[in-house]
Amino acid sequence: MIWTKTKFWKNLYFFGLLFMLVALPLSKYMMSMAQMGFAMWWLADPEILKKFKAFFRNKAAVTVVSLFLLHVIGLLWTTDFDYAVKDLRTKVPILALPIILSTSPKLNRKQFHFLMIIYIAANIIGSLFSIRELVTKDLVEIRKASIFISHIRFSLNICIAIFAGVFLVAKSSYNYYIKALLLIAVIWLIVFLVILEAMTGLIIVFVVSTILMILWIFRLNNLKARLALMVVLIGVPLALFFYVRGIYLETLPKEELNISLLDKTSSRGNVYYHDTTNLIVENGYYVGIYIQNEELREAWNERSSYDFDGHDSLGQVLRYTLYRFLTTKGLRKDFNGVQQLNDNEVRAVERGIANIDQMAESSVRTRIKTIFWEFQVYFKQGHLSGHSVTQRIEFWHASVRIIGKYFWFGTGTGDIGDAFKVEYDEMKSSLSQNVRWRSHNQYLSVFVALGFFGFIAFLFVLLAPGYFTGMYRDYFFAVFMIVLLLSMLTEDTLESQAGVTFYAFLTSFFLFARKEAEPLFERPKPGN
Repeated sequence: MIWTKTKFWKNLYFFGLLFMLVALPLSKYMMSMAQMGFAMWWLADPEILKKFKAFFRNKAAVTVVSLFLLHVIGLLWTTDFDYAVKDLRTKVPILALPIILSTSPKLNRKQFHFLMIIYIAANIIGSLFSIRELVTKDLVEIRKASIFISHIRFSLNICIAIFAGVFLVAKSSYNYYIKALLLIAVIWLIVFLVILEAMTGLIIVFVVSTILMILWIFRLNNLKARLALMVVLIGVPLALFFYVRGIYLETLPKEELNISLLDKTSSRGNVYYHDTTNLIVENGYYVGIYIQNEELREAWNERSSYDFDGHDSLGQVLRYTLYRFLTTKGLRKDFNGVQQLNDNEVRAVERGIANIDQMAESSVRTRIKTIFWEFQVYFKQGHLSGHSVTQRIEFWHASVRIIGKYFWFGTGTGDIGDAFKVEYDEMKSSLSQNVRWRSHNQYLSVFVALGFFGFIAFLFVLLAPGYFTGMYRDYFFAVFMIVLLLSMLTEDTLESQAGVTFYAFLTSFFLFARKEAEPLFERPKPGN
C-alpha cells in the first residue's frame, strides 16, 4: 500500500481539516498554516498526477478554481500590477483548496459530524474571548470585541455554526446529553450575535430561518403542523416590524419645533444659538437648539482634561460629541447642562460616546436607533463619514458610476483601487479620505473589476458547482450558500484573507469532502 494511503496519512489529513475549522473563526495565522500543511501533504503523494487527472474530471471543482483564473485574466488590462499581485495572493485559497479537497479521502458521516462539533466549539471559544474583551476593556465600538478576525467575518462563521448545531440537534445520532449541549451552544451563539450588535449576522440568521421554514411548510403533509408553522412565519416578521417601528417612533421629535417660542437666553443671561438649519433629532430632542458655547467651554473645561475645542478619544470633534450627548438626555447645551452630567457621563463623552443609550449594555435596540440616526443625518445634511451603514450608499454610488465607464470588461484586477480614488474626487464626495473604500458589495466589486462578462462568469462560478453535484439538496451546502450570497450584498466577502478562506474552504468542504450528503429535508412519509 502506498504510504500516503495509510491510516496515519489519512488521519493527518483529518487533523488538517480540524485545524482549518478551528482557524476559520479564531486565527488568520492558523488559516495560513493549515493551507501550507494541506499543500505539503497533498504534494507528497507519489500519485499526484492521478490526483490532477481526478481534479480535471471534477467539473464542479474546476468551476470553483476558475474564479481565481477570472482574476488572472483581469491582468490583461491592468496597469497597477503591484495591487493585482497582492489581490491574487489573497485569493490563492480559491486556487488551492478546491484542488486539494476534491482529490482527498472522503469523510464518513460520523467524521463529518465530529468536525462540525469542533467548528461550533471554535466559534464558542471565539465568542468567549470577545466577552472577555467586553468585560475587561472599555470599548466604545463594541464590534472591536472580535479580536481574531473582523466582526463581519466572525458573524458569518457563527451563522454557519448555528445552523450546523440545529441540524445536529435535530438529525444526528448523538445522545441527549450531547444534543443538549449543542442546543445550549446554538442559543448562546444567537445571544452573542445580539451582544455583538452583529446586524448582518442577525439578519442572515433570520432570512435563512425563514427560507428553511418556508421549504419545510411545503414539505409537510400534516395540515395542523403546516398551519402552525405558517402562523410562526407570519407572526415573527410582524412582531419584528412593530418592534423596529417602535424604535423608529422614539427617534421622532417629542414636540413640534417653533423657533419663536424658544428661550432666547440661558439662566446666566447669555444668548442661545439656535441652528435652524440643523433639524437632526436624537432621542426625540433637537440637537441644534439651546447651544451656548461660552458656557459649555467653561463648564466642560472645569470637569475634564479633554479640551472643549479639541477632540475626544475617538478623534471626533469633542464639542459635537457633547452636543449630542446632552441632547440625548434632554438637557440644554449650556453651563447647567454640563453640571447635570455625572462623572461617568463626562468620561463617556471623553471616550467618544455621543448618546446616553450607548452607556447601557450592548443592545440591538441601540444599534437600530443608531442606524436610524445615520439615515437622518444623511438625508438632512448629506454627511456620511464614519457612519457604517449610510456610507455604503456612497460606495455603491461610486461603484455604479465606475461600472458605467468600464461596463464590458471592467477596470482590470489591479486598477480597481485607483478607479475608486478618481471617482470619489470626480463626485466631490463628502466621505473623508480615510473611509473612501471600495464597493462593500461583492457583486459590484466584481462588476467594477471584471466588467459585464466577468460578472456573469462570477455568478456562474458561484452557483454552478452546487448544480453540477446536486448538492443544493444538501442541508449544509444549501445553508452555506444562502449565508454566502447574502453576505455579499453588504460586504466585499472575497477581498480579505478571512473572507476568501471562508468561501474557498467551506465551499470545498461541503461539496467535496464527504462520502454522502445530508438531505435538506427527508422525503415526507404518507400520513405525516
